[in-house]
Amino acid sequence: MKPFRAVEDNRRSYHRDAARNSVHRASLLVPELPGSSAWISFLNHFMLKRGYEQVGCRITAIDEAGQRIESRLVSIDAARAYAIPLTGMVDAPAHSYLVEFFAAQNLFIPFPAVMVNHVGDGFLNTVHAYNRVLNDVFEDDEINTIQHTEVAIDLQLADGVDTFVQFAAGATPVAGDIAISVSANDRRLTRAVPVALPRFGQRRIDLAALFPEIAGCDGGVIRVRAPRQPMFFGRMLVGQRRADGAFSGNHSYYDCSDAAEYWDDARPSSRLYPFIAALDNRLRFYPIMAPGRLRLRASARDAAGAAVAALDLGTIASPGDAHLDIDLNARLRAAGVDPAVVTAVAVDAEPADGPTPTRINHQLVYGGGAGSLATSINMSLTNPNVFAPPGKTGFHWGQVPVGPDLDTWLGLVCNAPDGPDTSIELTLYDEDGVAARRTVALPAGGATLIEPDDLRRMARGEARLNFAWFELRSDNPDIYGYAVTRHRRSGHMTGEHAF
Repeated sequence: MKPFRAVEDNRRSYHRDAARNSVHRASLLVPELPGSSAWISFLNHFMLKRGYEQVGCRITAIDEAGQRIESRLVSIDAARAYAIPLTGMVDAPAHSYLVEFFAAQNLFIPFPAVMVNHVGDGFLNTVHAYNRVLNDVFEDDEINTIQHTEVAIDLQLADGVDTFVQFAAGATPVAGDIAISVSANDRRLTRAVPVALPRFGQRRIDLAALFPEIAGCDGGVIRVRAPRQPMFFGRMLVGQRRADGAFSGNHSYYDCSDAAEYWDDARPSSRLYPFIAALDNRLRFYPIMAPGRLRLRASARDAAGAAVAALDLGTIASPGDAHLDIDLNARLRAAGVDPAVVTAVAVDAEPADGPTPTRINHQLVYGGGAGSLATSINMSLTNPNVFAPPGKTGFHWGQVPVGPDLDTWLGLVCNAPDGPDTSIELTLYDEDGVAARRTVALPAGGATLIEPDDLRRMARGEARLNFAWFELRSDNPDIYGYAVTRHRRSGHMTGEHAF
C-alpha cells in the first residue's frame, strides 16, 4: 500500500512537471469465472481527456498453467466506448486475461479506467480494474513496501447466500497461506488456507465451508491477509454468491487500522451520495481507519437540495471487531420522512478526538429487495486537505450498462455536500460514438437521477446488452457520478462509481 500522503505528493509533482516519473503502461488482470462470460469495457478517455490519438491495448489469454495462449492487439483510436468480449476470444480454455494499455505519452496513472464485467444467467457483475502487474521495481518499492490486510468485505452466510474471496496470483507463482479471520455472532475465528498457484492463477475461497460455526450469520468483519507477491498489486474480488452461480462483488480494500496516518487537523471528511428511493439504500462502515473513533452523521436532501432530516449514524472505533450497517430507508422512516422525497444523503465523519484519518473507507450499498443480491460499492470520504489544483474543471466518466434485462440508474452529485448550483454537460457514448448529449442542472446539496427509461432512450434502445459510458464535464471540479443496475428478472444488483 502506498501511504495516502505519498499519493497526494505524486499528484502535486505531476501538476508541477508532467514529464517527471512518467507512466507508459497500465494493466489489469481479469479472471474467467464459471457460469459467466467475461468482458471489459472502457471509454476512450485517453483521447477525450488528454487528446491522445492512439493507444495500444494488448489482451493476453492465459491458461490454467500460467502459459500464454495468445495475445491480440486492439488499436484505441476513436472517440467512443469500447466493449471487448474476453470469453471465447481464443479456441483453448482460458483461465485469466492480462489486459495492458501502452502509449508514448504519459498515462499518469498505471491503473486503467476499465470496467470488468461478468455476464451470467440472471445477473451482471461490474467492478472497476482492481489488480495489476506492476510496471517496474521502483513502483514495487512504492506499492509493496507496506503490506496490509484486506478488508471492506460484506459478510452474509444466510438465506442461501455465501460470501467468497477471489484470490489471484501475479506474474510469478505464489505459495503459502492465506489467513482469513471473521468477527461475527460474537465470535472471532481464523483459518489458514494454503494456496499454490502458477503465475496468473485464480482461487475462489467460499466462507460458508471455511467457517461452518457461523452459518446463518448476516454481517460481520472479514480480514484477509495473503502472501506478499512481488511486482503485483493484489486487490481481491469479493462478494456474495448464490448456489446457481449468480454473484455480486466488488474489490477489497486496505485495513489501515495499524497505520497512524492522519491529516494535520480535525476537519471532518464528507461526501454526498445519490439516494434511489426505488431501492434499499445502506452504508456499511468497518473498523479499518487509522486508530481512533469517528462520529458519523447524515443529512437527507430533497430534490431542491434542502435538508429534510438529520440522522445520527453512530460511532465506530478502529481497530475493533464491530461494524456499522446503516439502513438509510429505515432511518428516514423512523425520522418521519418519506424516502420518496429524498434524492441525496450527505455523510459526515468527525474524529471524536485527535486529527482526521486520511482514509475513511466504507461501502455504499444498493439492494433490489428480498431474495436479490445487493451491490456494495467501495468508497472514500473526501477531506478539505485533499490537493485541488487551481483552475481545475470537472471531468468524470463511467459505465452505464443498458439492455433488455437491465434497469440502470445514473446518479449525479457534487462530492461536497454544500457546494453551489452546478451545470453538467452529460454525454452518453456507445461503440458507434456519441449516442446522446444534454445539459443537466444539479441543485446545490442535492442529486439528479437519470431514471432507467430515460437512460434507455439516451442509449438508443435496449435491443442488446450495451456497455454504454457516460461523460460529465463542468466548470465545477466537484461533480461525480454513480451507475446502479438491477437485473429485471432476478433483482440482482451491480454498480460502480465514476472515474
